[in-house]
Amino acid sequence: MVRYYELPISFSTLMQPNKDLPTCELRSSIAQNINLIITSKYNEHRFDDTYGCEIWDMDFELILNESVWRDKVNKSVLQTVKKHELRLDNIDSAINVTEEEFVNKTTGFKGIRKKVGITLSATVKETGQQFNFSSYLFLSPLSFD
Repeated sequence: MVRYYELPISFSTLMQPNKDLPTCELRSSIAQNINLIITSKYNEHRFDDTYGCEIWDMDFELILNESVWRDKVNKSVLQTVKKHELRLDNIDSAINVTEEEFVNKTTGFKGIRKKVGITLSATVKETGQQFNFSSYLFLSPLSFD
């Protein structure tokens, strides 16, 4: 039986003798990996400099043409997920950019930030079941909830 471990890994648990790390199901493991991919910057992980997403390099970039920017991010996400999430087939992705008002709780400052929605649909190779993933990030500075 294949074991999928929950992220983040608890290193204190790992160091305890006869203590198992928390596990999760296949679909949850796939979602956790995709989330890690989109919240990682290229060259951040020593094991593979292609693991990550280009959105980090484009965080403070002035978006002159939203369509071109969205296509570039979509291509990066799709390419990286196809390469690093081998448990999926027929992967398709979409990027949606909206603006959302926010209020800084400390200063009371009101502003608008770009909200980037990322959705993926695919088929789980092992089961043939449909898999859907959805997440969003806020740009400048990049953050997620």
